[in-house]
Amino acid sequence: MNLTGLTQAEVQQKIKQGKVNQTPRKNRTTIASIILRNTLTLFNIVNIILALMIISVGAYKNLLFILIAIANTLISIINEVRAKKTTDKMRLISEQQPTVIRDGQTIQIDQTELVEGDLIVYSLGDQILVDGLIKEGNAEVNEAFITGEQDNIIKHPGDKLISGSFVVSGACKAEATAVGAESDLNKIESTAHTLKTADSKLFTLMNNIVKYISIALIPIGILLLWSRFRVAENDTTTAVTSTVASLINMIPEGLILLTSSVLALATIRLSKKQVLVQDLYSIETLARVDTIALDKTGTLTTGKMTVHDYTETNKSFKTVLASILSHQATENATITALKKKFLEKNKFDEIEGITEIIDFSSERKHSGLRTDEHTYLLGAIEFITKDKDLIKQVKSASGNYRTLAVVRDGTLLGYIRLEDEIRPDASSIISYFYKNDIDIKIISGDDLEAVTSIAERVGVKDLRGTDLSTSKTHNYDKLVKDYSIFTRVKPAEKQNLIKALKKHDKTVAMTGDGVNDILAMKEADVSIAIGEGSDAARRSAKLVLLNSGFESIPSIIDEGRQSINNLERSTALFLAKTVYASILAVIFIFLPLKSPFSSPVEMSLLNFACIGFPGLVLALEHNTERIKNRFARNICEYSVPIGLTISIAMLVLSCLAHFGVFPHYELATTAIFVTFTIDLILIYWISRPLNALRGGLLLTIIGIMVAAFLIPFAHSFFDFAFLTKNGLIVTLATIAGAIVLFEVLKHLMKKLSDRLFNRSDI
Repeated sequence: MNLTGLTQAEVQQKIKQGKVNQTPRKNRTTIASIILRNTLTLFNIVNIILALMIISVGAYKNLLFILIAIANTLISIINEVRAKKTTDKMRLISEQQPTVIRDGQTIQIDQTELVEGDLIVYSLGDQILVDGLIKEGNAEVNEAFITGEQDNIIKHPGDKLISGSFVVSGACKAEATAVGAESDLNKIESTAHTLKTADSKLFTLMNNIVKYISIALIPIGILLLWSRFRVAENDTTTAVTSTVASLINMIPEGLILLTSSVLALATIRLSKKQVLVQDLYSIETLARVDTIALDKTGTLTTGKMTVHDYTETNKSFKTVLASILSHQATENATITALKKKFLEKNKFDEIEGITEIIDFSSERKHSGLRTDEHTYLLGAIEFITKDKDLIKQVKSASGNYRTLAVVRDGTLLGYIRLEDEIRPDASSIISYFYKNDIDIKIISGDDLEAVTSIAERVGVKDLRGTDLSTSKTHNYDKLVKDYSIFTRVKPAEKQNLIKALKKHDKTVAMTGDGVNDILAMKEADVSIAIGEGSDAARRSAKLVLLNSGFESIPSIIDEGRQSINNLERSTALFLAKTVYASILAVIFIFLPLKSPFSSPVEMSLLNFACIGFPGLVLALEHNTERIKNRFARNICEYSVPIGLTISIAMLVLSCLAHFGVFPHYELATTAIFVTFTIDLILIYWISRPLNALRGGLLLTIIGIMVAAFLIPFAHSFFDFAFLTKNGLIVTLATIAGAIVLFEVLKHLMKKLSDRLFNRSDI
């Protein structure tokens, strides 16, 4: 193959043969899968079965609950599809657009347009998209995510490039030998672009709750229906409708919907701030972060560098430096700054007889040239010579600047001092982290003095730092305790530092922009890539700042905190209903009493007014307080006491009706109003302190229930009864007793939760 690439005719022929890179990515969600996942749920199946039971007895108006289930499903689908479309649109901006040579012209195409035989141009930071053979140039690649070996491998013409690996130095042109399903990228599950699932504590707990309730529904439903037929006053219609009403109450059907909807809406809001969310639940994880590891370059600094000054100690300094730079295929901020200073406007004689070019890599920390007689190196002084006096000389002259030296066979020819361009928003972001109790660790491959200086300038308080290159072995557990700044860190060492932080029960976020950050980013609980960074870093991250603005990170944290804090409150409403419904279902299996909840249509009203509507309003309220990890505690302190209170109140009402204290036909109405009042107390408790929104919410809920009772059509539709004197007295007395009982149970459960959750839960 020549180096002019394929012709258009050859490309079309390859496409006809199916040798094109169009295998769907396994980790991409399709609209069809979203619809199926939200439609074919266990809860929807249960709702359909319950609806068929209602239809079988002709009680059609009690089908209102199925309309709510359909609405829930549609809302969930619409939110997820919107989030997917937004994410896909933004991902196109983030994805690598490979450069290929066709008909002798260099062009950029979509990676799905690559065909077998294409001549692809790779440079620093590019991911190898398809298997290939190098035809020209030399590249150093990292195959850690495929082979498990962390050592970089230098590839020469004729060597194979494995899809899924990354170019860490050099540049080359490679012929695509396997594309689509035939490439290693699609055969091996552990390729670099695959994102591990975020550890969502909230979603895991909710799924477990849903799973166990679903398992219990079937036997309880069968036994409950059997028990309803045992009650003398019940006919078939009453038995079926009361059973369905009880089972509907047990289902927290809006819980998972609310969670996914809230996070999907957060994803859409973040997209407007140019944040690409590649994993929905990483928003939750970032909201729980207590430690953030920052790579200096690209996060605290813009990634751009300028030459401050230079010192010549030998007249051949500029010639050697210019020769090394002119042969560098690698383009990074340092090389760019040096070329701009020493090559663009100057002409120097070039070293003759070059036999080897040494491209820069983050592992070696240097670049250079070799001739038959000499070795010329450019890099950090401690990595290009072992002469302690020379190292001391250059370091003492470095000050707070990043300093690179040029040596010939260990002899100093001169050195250059460079400085980073600090991000204008870096100081305010560092201040935000401290105000929100987020510890800061800076991990960099640069010089300790230079990094410490930048950290001090942006407001980092803990400036204890260590140079990891000074020792071959490290106690990482001790290092993360003793220091906050780590320099001269190699990629594998960055990963080990993140592992050590996690061993100390830290929830760690890692920011980065380069290939050398990928191992650490994959290890972190949540990874954040800078949009202007390497394609490899963007593909490995769960969150990508497309505008490269560091100021977006507080927005992500705030979105996560709002979502989790509000869901913690709203979930108490859903689970309180599940608690009392489950208790009552079991009780009425064994007691031949009339159930207080006799009609699904009444429960639909109660579920909307006291659970669905307030749950949604509270879940979307602005709330960026630090997460207090009270999810399980809230269930214990609010859902359980309310559930127990309503269960006891309903049992009392059923007994009183059974013994004739008030008419049986008033039982359902008194049950609805007692339950409504107790639920209102719960909403008040979880809404404190009241503000205009929460106060308005309480008044709106009261208004809905009053309207449902007083408007003639609604009164008739929901089968409400006007209460007799005895019914009214029983209702008011039960409410009063329930309030006292709730306060007692809440106090007892508070003590119990303090013992159960003496350390943070989820």
